[in-house]
Amino acid sequence: MSKICPNCGVNSPDNAKFCIECKTNLEDVPINKEEKTSQNINLKQRRIIFIAIIAIAIFTAGFFISGLGGSNISITFDEVYVEANNYSSGMEYTYSVAGYINNFPNDKDNYIIRTVLYGTDGKELTSTTKKLSSFDKYSDLSYTFFYETTKNHMDVDHASVQIIKNNQVLNEFNSTITKR
Repeated sequence: MSKICPNCGVNSPDNAKFCIECKTNLEDVPINKEEKTSQNINLKQRRIIFIAIIAIAIFTAGFFISGLGGSNISITFDEVYVEANNYSSGMEYTYSVAGYINNFPNDKDNYIIRTVLYGTDGKELTSTTKKLSSFDKYSDLSYTFFYETTKNHMDVDHASVQIIKNNQVLNEFNSTITKR
């Protein structure tokens, strides 16, 4: 003997207050003295198959979409700084942007990493570009995106690292500059 859930068709024990499958209130549901019918089993099987098909479709779509366009490549910054040093030959300024590249694509030859330093006025001061393939995909060390030592002072506010493919910026990651 059992109670058949009016919502999902699952048999719950005859003393159940709630459906063991979907938690529907069963207090007013009469006790069924018959065994499970093949119709109830088929309904549950069809629901499980339908949910499985939807889950597989979503997973497959997500897998293909994440592989397209490189939008899953990301940058985690490690050090972004400008350092001023007063040497006997005069002041020197070191500008550095370093971090980690996450989720290298298989076709990394088609991607460019562009690093831009921006001034306090928001204008681009300088930039570099490197092919993504120039970075070792298996390195556990921080990558240097930009490094320059110069006697020229730049009033740098922040840095941007862009992921570019086919002349289109796919992702952009920004960090403020630490002044040492």
